[in-house]
Order: sequence, then structure tokens, then C-alpha cells
Amino acid sequence: MKNPIDYFTRWKISIKVKMILAFLTVSVFSVLMLGGFSNYIYSNAAKKEFYSISNEATVRLNYHLDYYFRQLEQSTHSLISSERIQHWLTSTSYTNEDIQNVEKELRSYLALNYSETQGMFLISKSNPVVSMAQSFAKLDRLTNEPWYGRPLSGDLEILPTHIAKYEIANGRPVVSVFLPIFDKNTLDLIGRLVVDVSLQEIERSFQSSRLGSSGTFFIVSGQNTIVYHPNEKWGGLPLAQTDLASLRIPDDHSAAKQRCQGRDYLIASSRSAVTGWRIVSMVPFAEVAVGLNAARISMLIVLLLITMLVLVVVPLVSNRFIKPIVTLRDLMKQVGNGDLTVQTESITGKDEIQQLSHSFNRMVKRLDQLMITNTGLQVKEMKAQLMQKEAFIKALQNQINPHLLYNTLGIIKGMAYLEKVPVIERMARNLADIYRYTTKFTEMEVRLEEELGHLLKYLDIIHIRFPKHFQSQCYFNEKYLQHRVVKFILQPIVENAVKYAIEPRGGEGAVIVSAYDDGSDLIIEVADNGPGIEEEVLLQIREQLAQISSNADEHYGQGDSLGISNVHARLVLKYGNKYGITLTSFAGRGTVVSIRLPIITDVLK
Repeated sequence: MKNPIDYFTRWKISIKVKMILAFLTVSVFSVLMLGGFSNYIYSNAAKKEFYSISNEATVRLNYHLDYYFRQLEQSTHSLISSERIQHWLTSTSYTNEDIQNVEKELRSYLALNYSETQGMFLISKSNPVVSMAQSFAKLDRLTNEPWYGRPLSGDLEILPTHIAKYEIANGRPVVSVFLPIFDKNTLDLIGRLVVDVSLQEIERSFQSSRLGSSGTFFIVSGQNTIVYHPNEKWGGLPLAQTDLASLRIPDDHSAAKQRCQGRDYLIASSRSAVTGWRIVSMVPFAEVAVGLNAARISMLIVLLLITMLVLVVVPLVSNRFIKPIVTLRDLMKQVGNGDLTVQTESITGKDEIQQLSHSFNRMVKRLDQLMITNTGLQVKEMKAQLMQKEAFIKALQNQINPHLLYNTLGIIKGMAYLEKVPVIERMARNLADIYRYTTKFTEMEVRLEEELGHLLKYLDIIHIRFPKHFQSQCYFNEKYLQHRVVKFILQPIVENAVKYAIEPRGGEGAVIVSAYDDGSDLIIEVADNGPGIEEEVLLQIREQLAQISSNADEHYGQGDSLGISNVHARLVLKYGNKYGITLTSFAGRGTVVSIRLPIITDVLK
């Protein structure tokens, strides 16, 4: 993600305007961030305070509601234990007099207890439903009640608000309480008493509890049906069919801020242990967070003051910084045009602008020096490239003219074939291939496989010369054969080994050539079992190789040797002074020449 400040630097406006915009942006962002953070903290605090207050009120209302239904249950104990009720529920036959006696019991209870009771209905397993004020002939009017036909249960059940359709209730909203009835003798479930009570008592309790000036309490059942709400039209309706459809009631341990009916509200709830209903408290957020609006107005005033301060002060302060920067800009244009003699006015100080002026002066001087140095390096690089090519030419400077040599070797090969001397024919063929390989200057690098093939032809000639006692072995892993190496580096080293270790002993000896990798480098070793190199001579050779490594462009051509020095110089010129040749000699046992070069896996075409 890009830094927002970067966008200011791309605008084609003056640095003064950019500074004003940058300071203004940072200031506005800081104030807004502070306001947002304060709003978040204040809102959370308001939620906690609201939850604490509403939780106390809803718990108290739940306790009152639970107590009301428990008292209703206890008040019916004498009724459901009466002989008439028990007889009616357990008998298998009945008369109109039995029904009237049961109705009389129900009316007696109603006269002495709850005035908000709208209807009482006794339900048995086998006999018809008996109400407190209607006969068996009117039973068909109760079939539309939601409690009719429900299976019996041994637990207290409460049916949420619904409209009673029988005549006595006159279409009022009621809550149905299902009270189980057990046989006094066997304790078997024998029936149920249904008591329909109006919302009068619930409404009285909720009206006595207030939450702010416009906060409300309402009850929602477990099926999200409204049991009670100050808006009587919503009683018994699903929450989704009212203006509260968007409301998401939180759990019992938190308060939530939600938008409903175009306003922000704080919502909390508490669940009843008896009914399973939730009493929901709902109050406008603005009513609880009265101080939040004052904080927002204060934030806007602060933002306005900061904006005015930035617009007045920043232009005055920025002039001090802009003037030296403009001067540096003009001087940089002169430097861009090639004038490296310009200098800024030297001002003593340690601030960034003063340090920038000093750094500019040092930069111009250093740039002038680098220009001179770069020119010298370019000349030196061109010289090194020329010397690298000359090194190949020097390696062949004492050889015979190729055309004369090829013709002569061709004649020798033809005569050997006619005279049937295959050894001389093979030697002439190998020698011709060797000189043809060495005289090709089109490629500075070849594959190791090609360089090794050239070496094997040379060793074949040495085997013909010393057929009995000379031995040679080449050990190369196939994975190295496609690596690139500088051309003509193996044969001169092996030729030195033959010259100083094999020839003095009449061909008796061995030369072993092998390769292995050392990290990102390839090491090729040429070992012989000759007499070794004297300590004084070895030190001279090592000193000469060290001089070539430190300054190859001056020492590569020292002496006329076609072996170690020439190969080492060409490796250093090509790959750097980390690479080249090292010598290890053991008196009376032999010498090992190690060639270090980088592993280059690019396949030559």
C-alpha cells in the first residue's frame, strides 16, 4: 500500500502548498482519529452503563413475572385437588349435573382469586372440555383456541399472547397458562387446567418501570413472538411482522447498539427462568450518550482552529526551509548541464538544510573525482580486454605456421598410411587435431568436454612416445563436462608435468587429471609422481602467480612460458583474482597443480 504523503509529492504544485496540505491532512486525520477513538470508548462506556441499569430493571421485571405465574400455579392447588375435579378427570361417564358441578368449582375459584382471568378450562383424557361459564353444548366454539387439542404434559407451560375468540373474553389478547393435574392417589397425570389471563397485570408492572424518558420494555417469546409491547397492536405478532423486524436481540450478558426505525438504539435483554421469554429493554442511544454530541461539537471546533492555524503559520515557517531548497534546485540544474564547479554558500549549523548544503558541496567534488576515475576505469577495462585476447596469441607465439604445419602433417599421415605404419599415422592425426584446436580464436570459452578431448589426444601422443612405462588417467564426473572453461588450460599444465616429471626418467611415471566441486567453484587437479619442485623454485613460481593475481594486466606476459603463468594470467583476466592456479609439491613424491574456476552451467551453442 502506498504512503498517502507520496501523492502530495506527485502534484505539480509548489513545495509550500504541499507542506500546507500535508500539515493540514495530518492534523485533520489526527483529530478525526482522536474523535473516532473517543466515540468508540464513549459508546462502549454508554453500552456498559446502559446494560447495568437495564439489566437491573429487566431482572426485577422477570422476577415479578416469574413470581406472578408461580403464585397462579400455587393458587390452583386447592382447586385441582378438590373431589369434584378429581372425580371428573378420573371418571369414564358423566351427567349434566357433573358438568355443572365442575363449572361451579371453577367459578368459585375465579371469584376468590385473579380478576384478570378471562377463562378457565378443565381438560381430561376422556371427558369433554369444561369451561367456567359454558355448557358442553357450546364446546365447538373452543376448537379454534391455540391450546385446544395440545397433548397433555406434566410441566407448567405458558402459551404466549394470542387473541381469545370465545364470548367471555370478547376478543381480548390473553396468555394461556397450562397447569398439569395429577391423581391424588396414584400421582398419574389425569388432566390439565388452562387459565387464560389478560395482560393487565403485566402491563401494570411494565408501566411502573421506566428507562429514561422514552425507553421501553417489551417481552419476546422463544419463537420471537411479541408477548407484550406498549403498542397493543403488536401483541401476539411475530417480531418480523412489526417495525422491529430489523432488530437482533443480544444475549443475556451484553448490550448492543442497533439502528431501528431510523434511529440508533441500545438494546439489552434478560431471559425468564420460568417462561423462557426475554424481557427486552430498548432506549434511544442519543438519550443515553448525552455527552457524545457535546464531544463531537468540541472536536469540530478544535478541527476548525487547527485548520486556521495551519493556513496562517505554515506559510510563514515554510519560507525558511524553501529558500535554501530553491537555491539547491538551481545549482542542481547547473550540475545537470555539466558544470561541476558550482558550490553552495557555507552556513554553519547542524540542521538538515545546512547539512544538505554541505553534502551537496561534497557530492559535486566527489562526482568530479568519479568522472575522472570512471574514465580511467573505462580505459583500463578496454586495455584488459585487449590483453585477454593477446594472452591467447602469446600462448601460440612460438608455434609453426598453421598452413605449413597442416600440409606437412598431412603428408606424413599419407606416407604412414602407404607405408602401413599405423602408429605414425595416429600420431600425425592427433597432432593435426591438437594444432587445429589451438589455432581457433573464435571462442574464448569451450565446454570442458571439448577441452578434455583435446587433452586425451595429446596424452595419446605421449603414450606412443613412451609406450611401456608412461601411465595417465582422467577422472571427470559427467555432470562437469558441459561446464564452460577458458580454452587451452589443461594441455599446457599436463605438458609441463610430462616435461619435468616424465621425460627426465625416460617416460617412467604417471599423470592423473581429476575434477571436483568446491561450493560454487570447480577444481581441476593435475598430479604427477615426479621428483617434485625444489623449495626455492616453488617459492619463485608462487610469488610470480601472486603478482599476476594482484595485477594481471601488467604481469600476464612475463617470461615465455606457455604453461602455468600463461594459464593463470588468462584465468585471472577472465574470472578475477579469486581464480587461477595453485601449486603443491612434495619432494621426491610429485607435484599437484590445482586449477580453480567458477562453475558456469550456461550451455554453449
